[in-house]
Amino acid sequence: MGFLSLSKFVFSTALLLLFVFRASEAQQLPTSQLKTLLRLQRLLEYPPALAGWSRATPFCYLPPSPSLTVSCSGNRIVELVIVGDRPASTGARNVLSPAFSSDSLFTTLSRLPSLTTLSLVGLGIWGPLPSKVDRFSSLKVLNLSSNYFTGAIPVEISTMTSLQNLVLSGNSFNGTLPDLKPLTALQELDVGGNRLGPDFPSLSNGLVTLILRNNSFQGNIPANLAAYHQLRKLDLSSNRLVGWIPPLLFSLTSVQYLDLSDNRLTGEIPTNVSCSHALAFVDVTNNRLFGGLPSCMLLNSSSRVVMSSGNCLNAGDLRYQHPNAYCENAAFAAVLPPANKMSRSKSNVGVILGIAGGIVVGVALLGLSVFFVFRRSKEVEPKAIVLHKPIPAKSSTQDTTRTPADARHLSEAARMETIGLTPYRVFSMEELEEATNRFDPSNLIEDSARGQFYKGWLRDGSIVTVRRLKLNQKMSPQNLPQYLDIISKIRHHHLASILGHCIISSQDGVNITTIIYLVSEHFTNGTLRSHLTEWRKREMLKWPQRLAAVTGVARGIQFLHTVTVPCIIGNDINIENVLLDKTLTAKINNYNLPLLLKNKNNKIGYEKPFVAVEESNLGSVQNLEHGEKEDIYQLGLILLESITGKPTGLQSEVDILRSQLLKSFTDSPPDLKGVADPAIRGTYAVDSLKTAVEMALNCVSGDPNQRPSIDDVLWNLQYSAQIQDGWASSENISIQV
Repeated sequence: MGFLSLSKFVFSTALLLLFVFRASEAQQLPTSQLKTLLRLQRLLEYPPALAGWSRATPFCYLPPSPSLTVSCSGNRIVELVIVGDRPASTGARNVLSPAFSSDSLFTTLSRLPSLTTLSLVGLGIWGPLPSKVDRFSSLKVLNLSSNYFTGAIPVEISTMTSLQNLVLSGNSFNGTLPDLKPLTALQELDVGGNRLGPDFPSLSNGLVTLILRNNSFQGNIPANLAAYHQLRKLDLSSNRLVGWIPPLLFSLTSVQYLDLSDNRLTGEIPTNVSCSHALAFVDVTNNRLFGGLPSCMLLNSSSRVVMSSGNCLNAGDLRYQHPNAYCENAAFAAVLPPANKMSRSKSNVGVILGIAGGIVVGVALLGLSVFFVFRRSKEVEPKAIVLHKPIPAKSSTQDTTRTPADARHLSEAARMETIGLTPYRVFSMEELEEATNRFDPSNLIEDSARGQFYKGWLRDGSIVTVRRLKLNQKMSPQNLPQYLDIISKIRHHHLASILGHCIISSQDGVNITTIIYLVSEHFTNGTLRSHLTEWRKREMLKWPQRLAAVTGVARGIQFLHTVTVPCIIGNDINIENVLLDKTLTAKINNYNLPLLLKNKNNKIGYEKPFVAVEESNLGSVQNLEHGEKEDIYQLGLILLESITGKPTGLQSEVDILRSQLLKSFTDSPPDLKGVADPAIRGTYAVDSLKTAVEMALNCVSGDPNQRPSIDDVLWNLQYSAQIQDGWASSENISIQV
């Protein structure tokens, strides 16, 4: 025993000496770098990831975590990754204090000259990105995403020739992106969710990932993108791009992901286009494309998903395409078609001139119609405002008669919406207990008939909402996997999506109780209402951002109305349940869970899988239609509040606002200045706001039959955005109010 005791003593002593040696070695970090890290802690105002730092901290031996990584080489810091979280819901500021200086921050960081990786994410950093960013001569990775940087991206960034990954997404950068051609080592560029434009950036052709989504880039897609042979992911969605799609984009050898949605792209995709074998996802939705699709894009499969709705195509499900007239007007703004189309274009000159003449006559007639409508509105209050150009409505009755084939189609559409989102998975009970601190009451967000909602933190640092529900004992256990499969498909960029589930069953005597835990995204940037009322956020949310948020809500509603059979309607879509993420993308929270279709004695009905969940009392086509129109009404209230900045919680408040807006249309010309929120004055085109007001008034009509369909609403909101974009890009400010 004496020998064993001596061995343990020697071993313990050796471990202690090793620790002391490593600690002393860590302290060999140059004093200047120690001071730099501690100053950085102060400048970032002590985020949780840095809260425990002191002079005694062995920085080079800190274990990496989702929120902090510090790596050293030769007693020099070469990697610094800090991920923060400043949730508004807990009272913390979204941005650092007014005393913060981005210039001081980067002056301090430049004292770490050996950095190869610098990642400062979600820390509330605001202000311009200083030109001294070029002092990091060895930097390979620069990630400043999900902050509040403003102004132009400095041209000096183009001198950082060692950069391989540049991620500046989710900020408020504006202006033209600098010439990045000199960055020949650059493999990833992500500047999504800013205000960059209008010129398409100049880039080196060695890129593997290029993300420009949700900016203001205009003009044509450059044909030279076809020379980017290493490109795997290209996301140009939600910009203002026009013209034809370069056909060679689809056949790039390495391309796997191609998103061109929500632009103004026109013309046809040649039917002889071939797709790369690697191409797994294509999204051209909500453009102005017409004609057919190439054979390699006609059918979805397990290896390739193609999304093409919202165009004027004659391929796929025509219910989700616009009439040809919707795309014809935009066709005149398109550039000349590819060479293989030129001969046919020349032969169609007469047709084009005929269409042009028809459009001129049509515009004249439309102008006269609008004149007489508004003239008459002075005498009689209209029952419903005339819509500009509605899409043929799809009635609720039609929706209820979808066939099993339709249901499979919608399930496939739902699966396609998961692209780019966190994968759905099954959670263990241990994970949920760890995330919620064993469902500690301090993490309880809501306890109601809708279930119990807990806030939780996963191991990767992400924040989630855990919802506890009790399964209805009348529901067959055999139906549960199928039902959870339906839930897993409720994924959309404008929903607080469900990320996964956990099933726990216990037996109490003869009864088996099954508890379902649903794990959903949790967003901490506040509600849409908070962005309309809190002064700091209010400065950010002008008319274009408000319109984009409401349009996002409409897209989410449209998805809920079509993703399952029966559709998910009668949702609690009030302005407090619309959340905004760091990029100001609207996310619908607290929407209903799907119902189950049942057929007893040849009579169709619906059942609720969970106990005491307050969802719409659906059991007939009439109730289904009422639930759909109720969602439209709620959307109208959100639009009203976004326009006026005034609350719409009480019916009396709604009636007053509706009366004021209707009265504004009796003036000649219509006077919206008195009803628009003063915070958005000078940021809207009159016709854009007028279109939105018309839509809001229709949505809040007292007669549900007078309310438009969600497709009509979405069309008009997009039309309003087009007017706004055209106004913003022109130099004519004579219509500004």
